[in-house]
Parts: sequence; structure tokens; C-alpha cells
Amino acid sequence: MFNKWRLVLIALITCIFIQSFSFAQDTQYQPLISGMEHYRDGKYKEALEDLQKAIVIFPDDPDIPFYIGLTFLQLNEPEKAVEYFKKSLEKDPQYTDAHFQLGVVLIQQKAYQDAITHLENVYKKEPEREDLGYFLGFAYYQTGEYKKTLDYLEKAKTKDKTIESLTIYYTGLARQQLGQTKEAVIAYKQLIISDPTSPLAAPSQRLFETIELEERLKKKINIELTTKLQYDDNVIVVPTTNVFNLRDKDRKSVIELFYLRGEYVLVRQPSYDISASYGFYQTITNSMRDMDVQDHILSLDLSKRENIKTMPFNMRLTYSYDYLLSDYRYLLQRHTIRPVFILQENPTNLSVLQYAFQAKEFREKPLFLEDNRDALNHEVGFIHFLRFNEAKHYIKAGYFYDKEFAEGGNWDYSGNKFVAGIQYTFPKDIRLNVDYEYKQVRYKNTNIYFDEKRRDIERAVNTVFSKNIGKGWSVSLEYLRRRSSSNIELYDYRKNLYSAGVSWRW
Repeated sequence: MFNKWRLVLIALITCIFIQSFSFAQDTQYQPLISGMEHYRDGKYKEALEDLQKAIVIFPDDPDIPFYIGLTFLQLNEPEKAVEYFKKSLEKDPQYTDAHFQLGVVLIQQKAYQDAITHLENVYKKEPEREDLGYFLGFAYYQTGEYKKTLDYLEKAKTKDKTIESLTIYYTGLARQQLGQTKEAVIAYKQLIISDPTSPLAAPSQRLFETIELEERLKKKINIELTTKLQYDDNVIVVPTTNVFNLRDKDRKSVIELFYLRGEYVLVRQPSYDISASYGFYQTITNSMRDMDVQDHILSLDLSKRENIKTMPFNMRLTYSYDYLLSDYRYLLQRHTIRPVFILQENPTNLSVLQYAFQAKEFREKPLFLEDNRDALNHEVGFIHFLRFNEAKHYIKAGYFYDKEFAEGGNWDYSGNKFVAGIQYTFPKDIRLNVDYEYKQVRYKNTNIYFDEKRRDIERAVNTVFSKNIGKGWSVSLEYLRRRSSSNIELYDYRKNLYSAGVSWRW
């Protein structure tokens, strides 16, 4: 009986001891558990108090100083955060999370070399860690090691849109520092297109405009050369009906076209340019040499660049004089003044507003005054572009109104022209351009030869495939379909023009 009660007493004492030990353990871990809960709930001061108690109880645990460091970061006390991240690493030198957080804080404190040491430690073990590549690239950029900057930025992984924009931005800056200006411009444009609302979009715009300006400032002379082999099925614009037996005439021919233009920049400043140019244009019509055309064009151009808030714009004022010969004999001369305003509202939208005044004078004076084609012409209009994928693709549409005041009543007219077009860039940078024009022309006076007022509708579709094939070189294939419908049969015609060309610019 005594032994039985003795066993019961021992069992009771054992249970009490176990419960006391368990309670002691719960009490011991309570500050740590409470500190983590407060941190999770955003109560950082309370979390700090509990974690400070926990570190006394568990002085060798590297996690507790790490979380104290995180808490100090939330309380905007980075110096103390650094202190505790370092304590965490003293207890566990391989603690990658502590190395990472310490590296990021050291970057904020501009201790870039120390930051690199800690972040490289993480990279050796976890090269795929999110945001690590950006922070390493940024730190190396600040130390002037631009090649290493690119190495890490190009491998950077992130799900954070802000860090993604920063990665692209510093890629552009590093490439610019290495003299890779074309690649830098591509990076800046990529940032603008991928996130136009980013605070980095505006500085990126300014940077790539600065690069382009610096490139322009280096060049004072520009040369452009184009040669084309063409086939025209209606060189002399024979009517669709056999008016005056004109359809019996030869009208088809192979044509060689040659165009050379040279420009010299007289004044070049960051915000404006003044330049002068000369252009020489020549066609050789093999089957009917009396249709050869030659044109000499002199131009003076003023270009002004500014910004309206964050929207860059370009204003251009051009004066040109051309002297045109047909069959190598003087045909006419023209004076043209053309102001143009170009506004880039954002990377997608671009608008062009222009006006042109032209005075033309023909050498030969007709027998009848009504047939005198000397004239003054005014044209005003606009085109709007919707651009995509760094302007590799676009859609455009516009409208122009022009009014011709001719000396002869037969040629006085007003016109309404609608334009539309697309550009699509295929792989390997093969470009397709399709442009369409529709113009209604109403002549003011009754034609003295046909005793009615002339009404024309002109339609044209121009399709071009082109590709750059080297520095300054490009090739093109082109098809132009033109149809003019008129109530006077003489002016009703069709024309098809096929071209293959090579261009060079320097």
C-alpha cells in the first residue's frame, strides 16, 4: 500500500515538473514570438522592444539581430540597422539575407565598395536572386566600373516595375559612358516606350536627345545620293481614251533616276541649326529622250528645337529655289517658303503642321492669256502619326488644302487632299511603307478649250519595301499607282511606275 502511494506521488511530481519546464520554455520564447507578430502587424516600436528582450535570452541566434536590423530600417534608422546586420554576420558569416540587406543599406549610405563586397557574397550563392543584379550594377556604376555595371544589369531579374525602369536607365547611362551611344539611345527609348509614366521617362528623353544633338554637332556636312532604275507605263500621261489620237504615241519607257544632295551646316547651336544645301536631280528616259528632266535646287533651312513642358517640338523654316529643265531646256523656276511645326506629344503621338507658299514662273508664254500657268500657290495642312515599338511601326493620317492663283483662268483651282499611310517593320528591319492620297481639284473658271469647268479626282497609292544594308546604305523596291479621273477626257489618265533603288547617306 505504501509503495502504491509512493508511485502516485512520484508521478504527480513528474507531471508538475514537466508542466513547469514547458511553461518556462513558452515564457522564454514569448518575447521573440511577440516581436515577430508586432513586426508583421507594422508595430515596429513594440517589435523592437520585444526583439531586444529576445536577443538577451538567445545571444547566439543570428536571426534575432537580423530582424532587429529590419525593424530599424522600418523606423528609418539605417545606421543602427547596419550595426545589427553586422552583428548577425558575426554570428553567421554565411547569412546571405544579412549580406544582401547590409549591401542595400550601404548603397544608400554611398559606401559602394563595401556594398559590393557584401552583394558579391550573395551573388556567388544566389545569382538569380531578385533585384540583386540591379543593386550590384548600380554600385559598380557609382564606382566607375561600367563594363561590370553592364554585366550585372543585363543579368538582373526583378518583378518590381520601378527597379525594371532603373535597370534600363542605368544600362543606358553605362553604355553612354563606354561610348556606345547607339545602344544607349536604344535603352532610353525602350524605357520611354515600356513605361511612359515612369519618372525616368523625361530624363531618358532628354538624354537621348542630347546624344543625338552631340552627334549632329560633330557633323557639318551631309551628303545624300540616290539612284533608281524605273519602268513607267505612261511617261507622257496619255489619257485613258484616245483623245486627239494620243494613245497611238509611245508612252512606255525604262528610266534612270539620279539624285545628289549636299548640305552644309552654317550655324549649329544646341537649340537651333542654320544650313544651306544644293540638290541635283536627273532622269534619263531611254525611249523618249525629249522627256529627260533635270532640276537644280538651292535651299536655306532654319531649324529650332525646344520643349513645351515635357513635349519636344521642332520648328523649321525653309526657303528653296529650283530651276527645272525639260529636254535640257529651261522649263520653269520656283520659289518656295515652307514653315513646319513638329510636336511630339509622347512616344506614341507625333503631329506635323505645315504651310507652303510657292511662286512659279514658266519660260514659255502661251498664245492665249487664259493658258498662262505662272501662279502663286498656298497650301496648309497637318499629319498625325500614331507610332509603336520605338516608331518601327506607325499609322498616319492628314489633310491639306491648297489654292492656286494662276495668271491664266484655265489653271486657277482649289484642292482638298486627304493622306493616310502605314509603316510596318518586319524581322531583319525590312520596312513596308504604304501611302495613299486622295485629292479633289476644282478649277475656278470655264476651260476655254472644252467649254466647261474642270473637275479632277486624283488617287495615288505608293508601296515601298526598304532595308538598311550597311552604314548609310539602303535598298528599296517601289510601286506607284496613280489614277486621275476628270470630267475632261484629256486629263483622265492612269500611270504605273515601278522602281528599284539604292541610297547612300553620309
